[in-house]
Amino acid sequence: MTNKEFIQKLLNTLNYKTVYMWGTFGSPVTKKIIEEKAKQYPSWYTDAMKEFLYKLIDQNYFAFDCVGLIKGILWGWNGDPTKAHGGARYNSNGVPDLSADKLIERCNPTTDFTKIVPGAIVWLRGHVGTYIGDGRVIECTPAWKNGVQITICLNVYPDNRLDKARLWVKHGKLPYVKYKE
Repeated sequence: MTNKEFIQKLLNTLNYKTVYMWGTFGSPVTKKIIEEKAKQYPSWYTDAMKEFLYKLIDQNYFAFDCVGLIKGILWGWNGDPTKAHGGARYNSNGVPDLSADKLIERCNPTTDFTKIVPGAIVWLRGHVGTYIGDGRVIECTPAWKNGVQITICLNVYPDNRLDKARLWVKHGKLPYVKYKE
């Protein structure tokens, strides 16, 4: 997949209702996935969080976490509500299951944002997004809108008066994407 195709697929997720759920990569929100993830990550899935998520069942929501959005797209997510992970196939297409911190290590990261290219991964400890150009990032986060959203990359567009803006630490090119600049 090229970086342009990758970005287009990421942007397509904005056409769906999404919510941040730790440990997911595009699953339709169901009781089963909430309970499965609550067992896996009990400190994040508090009673209040589970109650919030239960209200999204049968409301056509798809669940991602930050790195799960990137992996889900690379694993073939296509928004199919009849599939366990929205069409994504776990650990497929030569893309391993990595955490946000491990993913950036695979990207030959740099802290110089003057040459960032669309499709590059942006990182700060424990969190990733994807640079889409023009000072913008697409990321899945519980901050602001609580789901997949476009935010501002303060490293490129340093106006910190803007809503939904972050200063990232590193960026790098995914080894699973062909970059055409």
